[in-house]
Amino acid sequence: MRSSRLRSALLGATLTSLVSASLLAAAPASAAVLNPDNEVNGGDYTITLDPTERSGNEGGNNALTWGPVEVNISTGCPQGYRDSSRTLIVTADGVETIASLNRNNANAALWGLQGNPIQLTGNHASNWLLLNETTLPSGLNRFVVTCEATRQVAGAGVGDAKYFVAFIEVDRAAFSWRVVDRPTTEPPVEKTETTTSVSVTGVTQNSATLTATVSPVEATGAVQFTQNGENIGAPVALVAGTATYSVSGLQPGTSYTFGARYAGDDDHEGSNGQAEPVTTEAAPTPDDQEDVDLGVNVPDETSTDPSGLTIAVVPGAVTLQGADQREQGSEWEATGELGNVTVNDDRRDAAGTPWSLSGSASAFTSGSNSIAATNLGWTPAKVDGPGTAGDAVAPGTGLAAAKPLASGAASGDANARTTVKADLLLKVPAGTPGGNYTSTLTLTLI
Repeated sequence: MRSSRLRSALLGATLTSLVSASLLAAAPASAAVLNPDNEVNGGDYTITLDPTERSGNEGGNNALTWGPVEVNISTGCPQGYRDSSRTLIVTADGVETIASLNRNNANAALWGLQGNPIQLTGNHASNWLLLNETTLPSGLNRFVVTCEATRQVAGAGVGDAKYFVAFIEVDRAAFSWRVVDRPTTEPPVEKTETTTSVSVTGVTQNSATLTATVSPVEATGAVQFTQNGENIGAPVALVAGTATYSVSGLQPGTSYTFGARYAGDDDHEGSNGQAEPVTTEAAPTPDDQEDVDLGVNVPDETSTDPSGLTIAVVPGAVTLQGADQREQGSEWEATGELGNVTVNDDRRDAAGTPWSLSGSASAFTSGSNSIAATNLGWTPAKVDGPGTAGDAVAPGTGLAAAKPLASGAASGDANARTTVKADLLLKVPAGTPGGNYTSTLTLTLI
């Protein structure tokens, strides 16, 4: 019962006037247990009985022959269980006895058979005239209002009906009953005793394998292993009654005592077990030793100070290549690629200050023969980073004088990097003697 309230018993006279020989008090049914799954809304409702208690014996017409005058339930019968309803007393031993008339699905809005809240009065609440020590014994009894899919015969028990329940404590010696709160304690569950044993195998200098065996094998749950009385690792789940744990970090030649604690489960008691002390293997005594020299070259720490404006070129040399054959009287071309040229702008306190990267080449020479640097052109391209690549320079204009390769401006961020490259084109005039010619390309960053 979720709550109870005491109201005046002014309706008692109404109950007396409605009692007639047609009232049904069937013989007790066989012992039964209410199915919790059939309680309406899982017990989420309010049922109140008025009055909440009766006591006394006046002229043989004592309180144990009269039930509540009025019963109120906060909700009605659920859909599919609105054909009829009954009021029963169910004892702690499971004896079920009808305590009032059946109510079928007539035009009775207060009976809950149209889904509305239930309000039972008079003999529709309860009549206990024929109840006795068997059907209303001392102790805890259950006051049950049913909701049925089909109308039941007078002697039927609760069965598969949906139901509401309140709890009544009866004292037959004192001719009294009273509404009490729903019991909250469950009888203790008798659990099966267990035993836990521990074995230790695979002992080395630094490790061992622990196996816990819990009997009976049906026990479930986990085992906590211990080392010298202290927990080691997380609990290990039992599988078919056993749990295994590999312990490491042991000291050579040292004695250890390992154990296991089984916490138990819903059906099994917990138990503890302990293995005989074991000693890890001793550290070996060396027969011979060799020393090995170890060395390492530790670089200097990189400075976090601003490094200014620097340039790096990869690779540092380029070989131009052309066709294997030259036609007499014709110009010959050779091409190559200037590798990545990276400008590292680490002028953190000079945001917005521009920089310029330019290049110029010396004449190509082979012995006493030469090719003017004006015959070498390039096409710059930015690889990544801020800044802009320079314009293409065609052979003829050439790189005899410095030409822009890239430009940009300081951002104020440490190590802002700009990388560019360039395709190179050398046009060798007709009549130039053959040979291996070399030139120097000078890149200048300002």
